[in-house]
Amino acid sequence: MASDDLFSRNLVLRVLRDQVLRAGRFVHILPEQQPMNDEQEKLLDQMAEVIRLFGDDLDRDAKFKNTVDGFARVADSQSFQRLVDKVFVGGITWGKIVTLICVVGKSLLKVLADLVSVIVSWTLDYFRNKLLNWICNVGGWINSISSLAHYSYEQNSGSSTSLVSPSSGVLFISGLLLGGLIVWRLNRCA
Repeated sequence: MASDDLFSRNLVLRVLRDQVLRAGRFVHILPEQQPMNDEQEKLLDQMAEVIRLFGDDLDRDAKFKNTVDGFARVADSQSFQRLVDKVFVGGITWGKIVTLICVVGKSLLKVLADLVSVIVSWTLDYFRNKLLNWICNVGGWINSISSLAHYSYEQNSGSSTSLVSPSSGVLFISGLLLGGLIVWRLNRCA
């Protein structure tokens, strides 16, 4: 029983990780697989490949895509339970188990894509509505880089014994957001 539990956990995580990777998303958000012996790893690879091929076939089915879209829009534990109940009406089969894993994987991708675009949109709106006037009034980004660097240096070279100050954290996050914004806009234009 423990062996099948470990294998089930690793298979689900492996398929989700594979789908996230294939979509060009970051996989660090998923839990890590637990170690298994070589024979189990080989079987895991084979099962993951079967599920990938099955999922690719399902991607061509409009009903499947509608199910994924519907679930992704309302994804919570109650909607998951309703989905599972519908999948396993009439009993459990290997095909239904594989279908469930595929639905969850595709839904994860949709939720991630939607969430990323929503958070980026919130950030852009906040910059536009709350920060842009201030940024322009102090000379804009380009004209303020030297004062920003000087501010950062002064704040970080003070008497603090901490290696990471709150201001460096804010600057790091701001840089990440700005870099993410630039990459996102470049990808939308491409």
